[in-house]
Amino acid sequence: MNGVKNGNAQLLYRSFVTSREGYQNTTDVFTKFHEIKTLDDGAALRFPGNLKWDAKLKEFCEVWQCSCPYMSFKVVPENQTDFVWLHITGPEGTQNFVEGSIKMLTSNINPAPSAKQRLTWKFVRLTNHLRVLPDFLIIGAKKAGTTSLYSYMCQHENVASAYRKETNFFDQFFHYGSNWYRSFFPMKPYMAYAKARGKSLLTGEATPEYLFDPKVPRRVLEVVPDVKLIAILRNPVDRAHSLYQHQLRIGMESAPFGVAANKEIDSLEANSDNSDLSNSYVLGGLYASQLQDWMKVFPREQFLILSNEELSQHPNETLNKVMEFLGLPSFNLKTFRKLNAFPYPDLEPGLREQLVKFFQPHNEALFELIGQRFDWD
Repeated sequence: MNGVKNGNAQLLYRSFVTSREGYQNTTDVFTKFHEIKTLDDGAALRFPGNLKWDAKLKEFCEVWQCSCPYMSFKVVPENQTDFVWLHITGPEGTQNFVEGSIKMLTSNINPAPSAKQRLTWKFVRLTNHLRVLPDFLIIGAKKAGTTSLYSYMCQHENVASAYRKETNFFDQFFHYGSNWYRSFFPMKPYMAYAKARGKSLLTGEATPEYLFDPKVPRRVLEVVPDVKLIAILRNPVDRAHSLYQHQLRIGMESAPFGVAANKEIDSLEANSDNSDLSNSYVLGGLYASQLQDWMKVFPREQFLILSNEELSQHPNETLNKVMEFLGLPSFNLKTFRKLNAFPYPDLEPGLREQLVKFFQPHNEALFELIGQRFDWD
């Protein structure tokens, strides 16, 4: 795909997904199918073969194909029936992407808009004064596995999930007040009833933008001073590339990764201001400076710091490290599905080597700060 065509595709995709209709269409595809089946290189979703779904699936396929040229989106009629199958295929990880998207949109992770969801939100807002504040926060990092970690934690019988995984209260909505924040968490009578029956529950949320926002630590101290803080970090090279692929996919980026990354490095070396760390590939991976802001406010014993790599390689052991930190019994999950993961091409070796060299001193500063090392190269 040439540069002009790719740019047009990104603009098309961006206008589609950022519109209310586009977002609704995408969520409909991932939540209103009749059946799912696995394919060797992806998954297939079954839909009615009528004019309404013909139009939805056509638009979905056209836009996603433009944004993800290394994947395939194809509608296949079912023999001798009025149904069709949407085949989503591609490189390794495509099947997990489809199943993960369905999981996120049909759970508390990122609930799809619906009449039921709107009624639920009205109810929790009316009862916010009867609700608890969180016992733990997953504070980041972005594109480091916070979604998967939170999903795993909420499968523990002693963890009550929030109404939504990410609240963005301490960075974006702090002015709404703590009662608004309580709306996302379970009711006090429910928690008390569980405790009376010998089952103490903890609850919390996971907003990865908290890590790099310097305003957040003191706001957290003001509202929940004794909260347990969990940070999951990822090799900053891989995190940068993952975030870049996300931005490229949603039409927010058009430059090659090397150009975009080096632009940030030049800005850093020139001491230029870059306040948008939420979408920063390189600066967002300078974890030492971000954690320093937190550790000026909270003691080290209130933190548990993990790596994405140990969660991927040793999921049960890592999860039980979290449970021990929270004072909960250990448990084992049978399956670990990565959520919010999307397949994309590998990073070019030369660029990877350059970024590894850039991040090395910053990683060493992190390891010294937290008193532990990660195997990042």
